Amino acid sequence: MANEVEIEVNLNESGVSQSMNSRLLRGCIEYLLYQRQQLPIPYHELVRIVEDQEKLCDGLEAGLIERPLASRRSLNTEYKKAKKVYEDVECLFDHINKLFLSTIVKSAMVLLGSTPVSPKERYFVKFPVAKEVNTADSSARVCNSACRKLIRSLISNQELGSFKDISPTSMLVFIQANRSSDVEWFRPKPTFKPPHRGQSCKITVSTTSCSEQLAVSDPPDHSMDEWLWFQAPVIIRGTKTGQESVSSL
Repeated sequence: MANEVEIEVNLNESGVSQSMNSRLLRGCIEYLLYQRQQLPIPYHELVRIVEDQEKLCDGLEAGLIERPLASRRSLNTEYKKAKKVYEDVECLFDHINKLFLSTIVKSAMVLLGSTPVSPKERYFVKFPVAKEVNTADSSARVCNSACRKLIRSLISNQELGSFKDISPTSMLVFIQANRSSDVEWFRPKPTFKPPHRGQSCKITVSTTSCSEQLAVSDPPDHSMDEWLWFQAPVIIRGTKTGQESVSSL
């Protein structure tokens, strides 16, 4: 087993909501997609390009815009690749958000590799104890601020930056929640055990509240046997499409 990089992120918040934890996980996935060579451009740029192309394609179909046939074929090929990644990530993010708002999530694991047994890389994210799911959510400003702090911690970590480059592969996402939760879409994996192969990073998120920090490892009223791993059925597949090709869509 390779040495594990440990990163601690302390948020300047007295309390954490499920919506904030959801934003942290989605931000972490966006970071990994680009920084770990699964996308040639940052995800937010991919979103902008796909949305712009949607408008352009609507214009082509309506006959408002003309483009040479050869150019259209190239456009269709590259656009389909980009749109597939976009649709898969948006689907994943939508269900992650719904899950966090419906139940308490203890941790998540993002694997890069063809199988969950022997991934190339694994990223374990441990969340602070959130408020009950029925309480008011954190504002978008607070969630985005916490996400930026997480990303800065990842970017500035020299050990994480020393990870060897990897080629585009599959991204698998697992969520650890209470086994009695009414979890939809995500598939329960009662026999899943976190793998010990590949480059590894453990990210622990905490808050300024000492009581919450102490409770992170063992949320109240939940024993270890009550936690179960759930896998997202969508697999995000990295693309080799060059940056110039995507940017020129």
